[in-house]
Amino acid sequence: MKKTIRNCNLAFSFSVATVIAGFVMLAVLLAASIMIKPAGGAEVFSHFNSSFLTKAADYNKSVLLVSITERFISWTAMIAMVVLFWKNTLMNKKIAIHKAAIIFIAFNTLLFIVILPLQYYSGFVLEHSFGLSNQSLSEWFIDVLKDQAISLVISSGIMILIYVLIIKIKKNWWIASAAVLIIFTILANFIFPIIIDPLFYKFTPLKDKVMLKEISALTDKAQIKVDKILIADAGRKTNTLNAYFSGIGTTKRIVIYDNLINNYPKGELLSVVAHEIAHWRYRHIFFSIIIGCAEIILLFFILKMVQSRLQTKASNQPQPIRADLTEEFGQPINSCVKLVVILFILYSFLSYLVMPFNNFISRKFEKQADRGSVMLTGDPKSQVKIFENIAITNLSNVRPGKVLKYIIYSHPPIIERIEASLQYESK
Repeated sequence: MKKTIRNCNLAFSFSVATVIAGFVMLAVLLAASIMIKPAGGAEVFSHFNSSFLTKAADYNKSVLLVSITERFISWTAMIAMVVLFWKNTLMNKKIAIHKAAIIFIAFNTLLFIVILPLQYYSGFVLEHSFGLSNQSLSEWFIDVLKDQAISLVISSGIMILIYVLIIKIKKNWWIASAAVLIIFTILANFIFPIIIDPLFYKFTPLKDKVMLKEISALTDKAQIKVDKILIADAGRKTNTLNAYFSGIGTTKRIVIYDNLINNYPKGELLSVVAHEIAHWRYRHIFFSIIIGCAEIILLFFILKMVQSRLQTKASNQPQPIRADLTEEFGQPINSCVKLVVILFILYSFLSYLVMPFNNFISRKFEKQADRGSVMLTGDPKSQVKIFENIAITNLSNVRPGKVLKYIIYSHPPIIERIEASLQYESK
């Protein structure tokens, strides 16, 4: 009995510590966001003017503050729903799978409704205020509904999966859950480019024969095969610039925003494409999948440790595990539906806490891809120029503070990428 109480105390303490750590991380980001100011220094002013730097600082501060607020409200709402329905009958016993599914779908739908006003402000109001969006309100809202429908299916599906596996495979549910999510992660990289992406953009093959020949030369030099080079009609939605490499196996493709290919010279465009080719040349997608799968296993192992200590069988316990929990909430944690919601919340916090590590790896990949781009094109000047244009068009914070860089930046800051390109040129 004492051992059971000690295990429950450890699990409860770990859960509380995880939640506290998540909110502390938000507080750190909040402080860093408030302190954002226009970048300066001789290196910065040699590439950007003060007007742009001021506008970029204002934009990034606004976006980050709204994002932090959205995360805070989302976490608070999840915890509040658990506390509010702690004594609910359906939450405190095993129920039919379809009833559990309704609860999980309602849980995720309520979260969407709670944060929708902030999504509207950040995704529509701010983007229009700073001249980055071309969408009407109806177009923006349709995209949000599509995005949230996909998220609802995935999030609710994961919760239903865990609920079913806890019931059917009590001891090793976490192994089965991790295995299913790993398979889903791999399949998602394969099928999302051909099923999900077309829901948001229309893709057409690149028809410029000269450009195709140039890109083909780059792929040959990198010793990779790209099945498709596609143009996304992003200009009808946004003024921002982007290109990306997606898919695995037969769905490999390079996607270029139309406003990038239509408004910038060939050298700059080839620099962007070569960067994406370098990602594949160095197997960054493959390594990202491996890292993601390892994290899934680790996170589910942690959740299993928490679950095994929090979930007790009432028939074997003459009294509640923790008197203080019983006094506050009415009964110990011993129900599947409630347990799945708690584990889902912990997963959300843990995933956020590993973000700095993921971004550290991502910055390494991006730096290597920048270097690979120069090696493929032999044109560092065009790389510097496209970095400048991307920063100006996307209102990038070209030199963020170290806290913001290490926690939330998946790419090296623009000024660091420019300086690295200049070093390549000098060599």
